[in-house]
Amino acid sequence: MTDYSQFEASTKSGIHADPNRIRKHDEIIGKVLKQRKSSKIYCVICTLLAATCFFIHWIITVILGLAALFFLWRGTGKISDDYLKEVYEEGLLVPGLIIKTKPLTILAIANLTAQSGAETINGCFFLVVKDLDGAKKELHEKIPCSCFFCYEGGSYHSSFEPHPLYWGTSDKQEIQAALMQVEEDNKENSQDEWEVLMQIADQFPELKDQEIVLLDKNYVPFGIKSNGQSDYRPLNLETAQQSKDLEIHGQNHREELNTNNGLQEDIPYLTQDIPGREIYNKMIETACRLHVYEYISGHCKLGHLISFEHPGLFTYIGDSLSFLQEVQAGHYTLAEGEYPLIYEKCLITNNGCYQNKEFLPWDKIDFSIKFNFENGMKLLLNGKKIAEFATHFDNYPNAENMTEQEQKMAAQKEAARILDFMRELKHLSAAAQV
Repeated sequence: MTDYSQFEASTKSGIHADPNRIRKHDEIIGKVLKQRKSSKIYCVICTLLAATCFFIHWIITVILGLAALFFLWRGTGKISDDYLKEVYEEGLLVPGLIIKTKPLTILAIANLTAQSGAETINGCFFLVVKDLDGAKKELHEKIPCSCFFCYEGGSYHSSFEPHPLYWGTSDKQEIQAALMQVEEDNKENSQDEWEVLMQIADQFPELKDQEIVLLDKNYVPFGIKSNGQSDYRPLNLETAQQSKDLEIHGQNHREELNTNNGLQEDIPYLTQDIPGREIYNKMIETACRLHVYEYISGHCKLGHLISFEHPGLFTYIGDSLSFLQEVQAGHYTLAEGEYPLIYEKCLITNNGCYQNKEFLPWDKIDFSIKFNFENGMKLLLNGKKIAEFATHFDNYPNAENMTEQEQKMAAQKEAARILDFMRELKHLSAAAQV
C-alpha cells in the first residue's frame, strides 16, 4: 500500500469514515484485499507442490519454494482500520461526477502540482465502479471524493486515486457537507470544474477504467496515461494548441513581444540586398514571434542529412552559403520568385515542397510532429518524416534538473511551436505578393 505520511491535504472531507463499510464497498481497496487472499492460497499450493517435488528434482523444488515465499510476502499483513480511515479523512477532497450509468463511471479531477511555483497541471481520473451505495446513481450526479497521490519526485504527482465518499460513510449529511465544501473551493478556480468534467467526458468517451487525462493550467487536455505509470501518451498537438497560453514557463533569451505591433524589437532581419530577402525576413519574423528562432538558425555541419545531432532545421538563415550549395547540388529547378527555405529530406520553398523531386503545392501539404527523448523531434510532411532534430531546453529554468515529466511537457510545447511555425510558412508566399 502507498505511504501517505508525507502528504498533507489542503482541504479534507471532514467525514468520520467507517472501516467496516470501506472493506465492504471500496472497490479499489477491495482489489488489494482480494489479491492478498488469493496470494495466501497460491502460497499453500506452491508449498505443497514443493514438498511433492522434494524427492523428484531439487531445482523445481527451489523454484516452487521461492514462489511460495513470494506469495507469502504478498499475502501477509492486515490493512488496519486506521489506514482505511486515513484514506477518507486525510485525503484531498476533490469533485467527482457520474458521467455514465452503464457501466457506472465516475470522473474526478485533482490538481497534480506537488511544489509551489510550478505551472498547474490537473488530472481527470476515469473510475468504473460496480456500485455506489447511498448515491442516486444518476447521470451528472456530483460525487465528492477523497484522494491521495503517487509522488516520484519533481514538481508533480505522477498519479492519484479518487475514493467516492459514499464508500467511506453512510452519513449523507457528512457527504452533503463535503459537497458544499467542494462547491466553495470550486469558486476559486479559473473555470468551473464541474463543466470541465462534463467537457472531458464528452471529448473522451472511449477511455478505459483508471486512465487519467492530463490538463494544462487552462484545463486544455494534452496527454493520457494509465494510473500507476509515469509516462503519458501526448494528445494531438492541434488539441494542445487550443490553449490560450502556450508560452514556456521560463525566460526565453529573446525580448518580450512589442505590444504596439505584436513583433519583437530585436528581430535579426537580413539587411543585405539579396534575392528573396522579403520572404526570408518574413520567415525570421514568424520564427521570433513564435519563439522558434533557435530551430531555424541552428545548423549541422552534415547539411541536410537526417541526424539527431541537428540542433534545428537546415535553413538559409542558419548557414546561407552551405545551404545554397546543398540546394544547388540537389539539381532543383525553381520557378521565378520561388526561394528555398528549408532543406532536409525534402526542399521546402515559399511555393510548396519538393519531395522525391515531385512538387507539392501548399494546399497539398500537411505538417505534423512526433517526439521522444532518445531521437529528438521528428517533423512529418503528409505523414512521412522529413527532418529530425534536438529539442531545446536551454532557456528553461533549472533545465539540468528537470524531471522526465517536466521534459515531456516542455517538449510537447516546443513541438506545438514548431508545428505552428511550419503551418504559418504556408502564408508567406501570399503575404509577399500583397
